[in-house]
Amino acid sequence: MNVVKKAGIVAGAVVGGTIGGALSVIGRVSNKKIINNVGESVTDSFIYFGSIAGELASGATDVVVGNVTENLNTVDDGIDDLRDGGKKLVGNWVHNIKLVAGEGKVVAKGVYHRDPQSIKKGLRKMGRIAAVGAMTVGAIRLKEEEGEEKEEA
Repeated sequence: MNVVKKAGIVAGAVVGGTIGGALSVIGRVSNKKIINNVGESVTDSFIYFGSIAGELASGATDVVVGNVTENLNTVDDGIDDLRDGGKKLVGNWVHNIKLVAGEGKVVAKGVYHRDPQSIKKGLRKMGRIAAVGAMTVGAIRLKEEEGEEKEEA
């Protein structure tokens, strides 16, 4: 059911665009780059969340419809979608754990080496992670700030 998958992505884009877009505008108007970055990250994260939810919903729908119509191909397609959605969901959790642990490591190294810049950088990014994660039910995709290394997905 590609329609259900697409609906999940569209719903994520609409909700993310509304919330994230509003935050981005506030960040631009107030000249606060961190608020703008959080807004853009919220948009990306909601789209990602929508794709996961759409894949899981599509899989569940295909399994139910396939069983009702006794169409094993549809059931198999649904199981594949559920498997792929589950992989994305688990991959997202692993990504989030690595993201938080990595920034915790940056803060700990900063404390150990008495480097206030590292501490500030790590805490700032952890704050962004917490803000985006709280708004997007844990589907975290951060927009890069200038000077930041690219994160792995």
